[in-house]
Amino acid sequence: MSEAETDKFSQRLWRWLRQAGFNDDPFALYEADKEREFLNDFFVDRPYLHDILGNPAHPQTAFLMARRGAGKTATREMVAYQCTYGQFRRRALPVRYDDFSLLLEEVNGDITKLTPRQHITHIVRAIMRTLIEDVPATYFDLLPDMDRGLLMGYAAAFADPISHLKFSRILENEPLQLAWSKLSPLEMLTSLVEIIVQLGRPQPGIKYESVYILVDRVDEAIVNSHTAAMLLNPLVTQRSVLEAANVAFKFFLPFEVGEELRRAVDLRPDRLCIRTITWNHDALKDVIQQRLAYYSENRVMRLEDICTSAARGRVVDRLIGASEGSPRTLLRLCHALIHHHVARTNKTLIDSTDVSETLVEFLQQLDREQTRPSTTAQTALPLTEASEEPPAQRLYLDASGHVWVNGERLVPPLSKQEFELLLALYRNTPEIVSHEELIEAVWPKSAWMPNEAYGEQNLRKLISRLRKRLGAATTDGQSKFVRSARGRGYWLKTD
Repeated sequence: MSEAETDKFSQRLWRWLRQAGFNDDPFALYEADKEREFLNDFFVDRPYLHDILGNPAHPQTAFLMARRGAGKTATREMVAYQCTYGQFRRRALPVRYDDFSLLLEEVNGDITKLTPRQHITHIVRAIMRTLIEDVPATYFDLLPDMDRGLLMGYAAAFADPISHLKFSRILENEPLQLAWSKLSPLEMLTSLVEIIVQLGRPQPGIKYESVYILVDRVDEAIVNSHTAAMLLNPLVTQRSVLEAANVAFKFFLPFEVGEELRRAVDLRPDRLCIRTITWNHDALKDVIQQRLAYYSENRVMRLEDICTSAARGRVVDRLIGASEGSPRTLLRLCHALIHHHVARTNKTLIDSTDVSETLVEFLQQLDREQTRPSTTAQTALPLTEASEEPPAQRLYLDASGHVWVNGERLVPPLSKQEFELLLALYRNTPEIVSHEELIEAVWPKSAWMPNEAYGEQNLRKLISRLRKRLGAATTDGQSKFVRSARGRGYWLKTD
């Protein structure tokens, strides 16, 4: 779709939204990280949220497992909201631990070398960033001078440079110099938490009671579930850390990663809260209705309200059935239905044709997404035996998702996007893969959802990064493995 066509469609969409009673597109966002500020207004409350929240006065580590798109990140954001603004109102400090890139760099991608100390060091870094960004400056006034100096010591030793600078302006204390390497991981964490539970306001007597460490997005940093579980293993096996005073770890894990951890570690349900997200028909129906009500200021309460009488009967049941229990898929499907209707007709009400055609197109799209090259599936040229050596003079991908260049395993591993791009080229070797196919492999999007953000400029940047990671070049300085076919796409030369 050209830029002019995109603008024309956007104008038609906005006119339809206004005519239907909406002040914005109710289904434009379906990823919790992107709708954090609105999530509380239409989050569908489920029993596991309250189980995971627990009690800040008696914090308990918890594991919430779900398949992709089932709402684990949305639940994480609601936990953070309840800690800061909701029922706890700053009785618990929510700390997001969801970026593992620096951790992986420290061990050059070799997860077997990760230690509990490295995890705790990065968690302390995340706590320091949260303290300076989310805690009111006046809350630090309750700290005695020694603890202010100790907090500045933590800032000097662990905080990122910007957070360190902000701390120095708020506390104005000289940092205490400690032999950090002589502290155990547990001591590093609990000493900082002991300072945090003093933060608050003397009037009306508000103080933090605990720190909630929200662990998420491990599957976005690692290629497969087994390796993702290995990344968390050094942390999860530290029972003394998971049961430390005034601390609760809240793990939000894909179901496969959670099961891998349960096989590797004794996660005792008598001492830990372990829950799995499930969705029934009524809860999924609420997902639709609360979105509609919020974005229409209660003018549209049901999807049936914007459908013709012929379509009204089973429209919600058909959409929920196609979503297979995934709220994210359901929201995407509702978004697709509105876009299909606006592209097809100028009428206000959605009819049966819109519903039927959208379901066909959407299910075809889901099938393409699910059958596209998988980072956990066996690749085109897999290792047939565990003991077999990779070729000494070529590029090679094995069935575990490892990349080998001239007999050496690539460390640190490729990022998820780099790996998806390489895998798409690898599976089609030596054929040329078009720009459009590569963009779809890395950033899958619905045919009815044009998104210029993932265009050829992003692809060129990713190609450049991949070439640098693979390293090898020809005598004229060109990439040895990733080759360009001008105007057509890219292809992979593996030897």
